Amino acid sequence: MDYIIDLQGYICPEFEFLPKEIAVVSLMRHSASSWILSPPNHYHTYEPDVKKCIDLYSLKVHGIRWSEGSVPGEDLCIEIKNMMLSANNIYTFVDSRSKVEFLEWTLGRNVLNLCDFLCSSSSELSREFGFKAACLHHMLKSETKVHREYHCALNNCHLYKKWIIKVARDYSGSPDAPDSGTISRALGHYLRENIEDNLVENMSAVSTEDDVDDDDDDDDAEDDNTSAAGSAPPPAYD
Repeated sequence: MDYIIDLQGYICPEFEFLPKEIAVVSLMRHSASSWILSPPNHYHTYEPDVKKCIDLYSLKVHGIRWSEGSVPGEDLCIEIKNMMLSANNIYTFVDSRSKVEFLEWTLGRNVLNLCDFLCSSSSELSREFGFKAACLHHMLKSETKVHREYHCALNNCHLYKKWIIKVARDYSGSPDAPDSGTISRALGHYLRENIEDNLVENMSAVSTEDDVDDDDDDDDAEDDNTSAAGSAPPPAYD
């Protein structure tokens, strides 16, 4: 069994990550869960720069206030670790090393980052698949007067699952649900193909630039010859 995990929270000074929402989705079954964590400490116990980060992420990123949530983080992390004991592979999508470190520390094992396989961001995948499935917490927020698209961990997990399944089916040529081994091979194949394509594109771009430079050099040489011919004195005749 493979799983997708997504985290929403706060990346504070010194790159410390404070989790606020965690979602887990099975890649092989129609099973999913998400949780909003209760605050580990009172808001006013933090330094001003940390409170500034908390306010920023709550307002602009995931929309979850610091005071919201009822699940103790420490208990939840233990529960998720036990849930993942039988997992073959665990995937996530993070552009912050602090999130990866938090996940690997929590689970006590390696977590595969979909960024390393050139997966698109959740916002790009949302447009590609035309899909949105927010958790109840974010659904209720979207119905308030402040209409803002917040990042929802559960929605992100479903989008990454759709991308992985598509890559695996394109690789296998089968519409059936892929197993863990097929997914792993498909992601490796996708990465190699796209790296090669990028190399070819980059080489073509460099070649085109070289051709343009050569043409410019030829034009400059012709201009120099023309200029030299025009400025040369006329031949002397007897």
